[in-house]
Amino acid sequence: MLLLRISFLLSITVILVSTSDTSGPRICIEDGCLLGKDFHSQKGKLYEAFLGVPYAKPPKGELRFKNPQPIETWTGDYDATFERSKCVQKNDLWIDQEVEGDEDCLYINVYKPKHPKHAKLAVMVYIHGGGYFSGSASKGEFGPDRFMDTEEVVLVVMQYRLGVFGFLSTGDQAATGNFGLKDQNAVLRWVQKNVNQFGGDAELVTLFGQSAGGASVQMQMVSPLSKGLFARAWSLSGSALGFWTKPNENPLSIAREQAMAVGIASAESMSSEELVAALRQVDAVKLGKSIDKLKFWHVFPLVPYRPVVERYVDNETFISEDQRVLWARGDYLQVPWTASFVPNEGAFASLALIANQTLLDQLNENAGSYLLRILGCTDSEKARQLLKEHYFSDGSEDRWITENNKHHIQDIFSESYITYSLAQGVLQHIALKKPNKSPIDVRIFSFAGRYSHSKYFSKTDENFGVCHSDDLLYLFRAKDLFPDFKLNSHEYSMAEKLVDEYVRFAYDGLKIRNCQQNPCSILEYTNSEDHELPYQLNEVTGFDEEMIKFWTEFYSTC
Repeated sequence: MLLLRISFLLSITVILVSTSDTSGPRICIEDGCLLGKDFHSQKGKLYEAFLGVPYAKPPKGELRFKNPQPIETWTGDYDATFERSKCVQKNDLWIDQEVEGDEDCLYINVYKPKHPKHAKLAVMVYIHGGGYFSGSASKGEFGPDRFMDTEEVVLVVMQYRLGVFGFLSTGDQAATGNFGLKDQNAVLRWVQKNVNQFGGDAELVTLFGQSAGGASVQMQMVSPLSKGLFARAWSLSGSALGFWTKPNENPLSIAREQAMAVGIASAESMSSEELVAALRQVDAVKLGKSIDKLKFWHVFPLVPYRPVVERYVDNETFISEDQRVLWARGDYLQVPWTASFVPNEGAFASLALIANQTLLDQLNENAGSYLLRILGCTDSEKARQLLKEHYFSDGSEDRWITENNKHHIQDIFSESYITYSLAQGVLQHIALKKPNKSPIDVRIFSFAGRYSHSKYFSKTDENFGVCHSDDLLYLFRAKDLFPDFKLNSHEYSMAEKLVDEYVRFAYDGLKIRNCQQNPCSILEYTNSEDHELPYQLNEVTGFDEEMIKFWTEFYSTC
């Protein structure tokens, strides 16, 4: 422990600066003083950025596979003018990625307008997506400009442990699991403790996230650790009820498999304590790379590491029951909640298959068995028949996929990974019989602009419609990924409208829109023929009932 303490203090010493050497914004919090940096938004408005702010000790050495620990306070000014490393990860969503990042990654980026409109600002805390195995708080991907242009919010963008580092569990106290989710919770506690110093209102915190970040929002809603930490919630393109977030039922077996993947002798016979101790000695890059050995084909299963039910309950337990049971029972924070999605949610996984003939041929040769496993289904002949008849009826028994039906791979991934479980969460909330039930809303983002994340998912310039993550381009300035929208463009007009909707939600909740019955009216953002107003808002009646019926039957047979 002494060595860990010295190591951490040394890392802090490196990033302390003399206030006489700089003239950036300076804010003092409970841990010490932060020296930030002024930026101009794309529209030229000035805002303050405090980058790479630590919220927990670096989870290295003996702190690997442990709950986040409070940081040491410091003297002098902490240099918050540059970003720190992303967490260790191998991003299988983008083709041919290597292991990158560092274990010393528990940092947040905090942004505040230079000239706030209110004495106390709403606070928006963002959780990045990436299947619990990738992502970061990068300003180049999650630039705060559009939120800062409103001069009405403090924005916090977090990083949390991923993959084996964030979600390994032995099913007991040797490694309780859910470390990435507990990191997120630690950020929310940091916000409660410190955001007032940034001009934020700790009682008006909106938690929002996309994909696994959207699922994480729901996970925070069901956790007793999060009570009182946020007042609004918005899940974009992600649900904690999906098959890919289903708690691992035998996490110790996965931990043993992981140990064998990195060559730990006697992994099958070690005690859980010995197993964790051995895994703490493995080089982080080697450990991150070994995820390839847990795949049965290509990058599947995409999410081998995910939340777990903690059987040993104490005051640090994140969840002690399956989150799907908790949600169905209504045991979650009753705060205004919005769920949103896009038309082609499955793009993150399907496009790499559709655009690559070799992978498509391999899938076609094993369509029945591969697709069932990809969808988290056991070897069920009934489920196999349902899938074949519903999506590939024109294919043969040996070769399901044809040129005419291959686009259904997108539908399968969109519905099974995102839309079906998102609809489940909404409909279960509507069905709740609770006097204090919170208002909810549902939205779909169908506005098609000139850029799309399909470029990274497929490595082509083909048009696959509005894809998973495309709505983020209108919330955040992603200058490291795409060129800026011109200020007079249709896309920028849509972006300003969308950001305004989020800011109004942060302040007012759902005073106007409130979905409390089925079918629920869904608000759609889409393109307009009107050059003066290039976007329009439409009302869509309810979810696709046939989709819900199919997947309910499918998973009941698995």
